[in-house]
Amino acid sequence: MKTTRRTVAVGILFSTGALTAVLMTGCQGALGAGGPAPSATGAGSSATGAGSSAPPTDAPTTSSPGAVGRTMILGSQTTTPSPTAPRCKAEGLQLSLGPPEGAAGHIYQALEFINRGSTRCTIAGFPGVSYVTGDNGRQIGAPGVRDGQIGAPVTLAPGQLAHSTLDLVDVGVFDQSTCRPTPVSGLRVYVPDDTVPVYIARAGTGCAGRPPSAQLRVQTVTAGVGGG
Repeated sequence: MKTTRRTVAVGILFSTGALTAVLMTGCQGALGAGGPAPSATGAGSSATGAGSSAPPTDAPTTSSPGAVGRTMILGSQTTTPSPTAPRCKAEGLQLSLGPPEGAAGHIYQALEFINRGSTRCTIAGFPGVSYVTGDNGRQIGAPGVRDGQIGAPVTLAPGQLAHSTLDLVDVGVFDQSTCRPTPVSGLRVYVPDDTVPVYIARAGTGCAGRPPSAQLRVQTVTAGVGGG
C-alpha cells in the first residue's frame, strides 16, 4: 500500500496534538504540586467573615498622630465660631437723638444707641417709640409703626454706636378734629428685646386722637451714625 503525502500530513498533525496535550498535563501537575495556595475566605479571613479585622463602614477611622494634629489646627482656624455677644440692654446703653432734618411735613432724626458697658453686646430689630407728656410719662397717641424690613444684628464693642431712623410727622398736616394736637415732652423708647423704658426729652406736638396715618415711623437698627 502506498503512503501518500496527505496521509503523512495527517499523521504529523495527530502526533503534534498528542505531544501538546502531554506537555499541558505535565505543567498543570507541576502547578498543583508546588504553586501558591488559593486565598482563604473562611471565618479567620482578614477581609470578610465574622473574624474580619477591617472596621465596618460606619465606624470611626483613625489616622496617624500627624494627620490628627493637622485636622485639629484646620478646624480651629476655619470652623470654630466666635462666641455670640449677649443682647444689649437699656442699662448698658446711652440713648440720644441726632440732629433733625426736615422734608415736606416730616422730621427725620437718628435715635442713637451707644454701648457704655465694658463688654460687647448685640442689638437687632425695631425699638419701641411713642410720644409721652407730663411728669408721669403718659403716652400720647399710638406708638410708632415699623418702617421697612428688619435688619441684621449689630454687635457693638464698648463705645461703639448704632442707630434707628425716626420719621416724626408734622402733625399740622392732619385734620385737627381727628388728630387732637397735644403738647408732648419727649419720647419713651424700648430697646429691642428689652422691657425697661428709656425717656428722651424732646418738646413738640403729637396726636392724641386717631389721624389717618402714623404720626411716628421707626426703622430697624443699623450700625454707625444716622444721616439725620
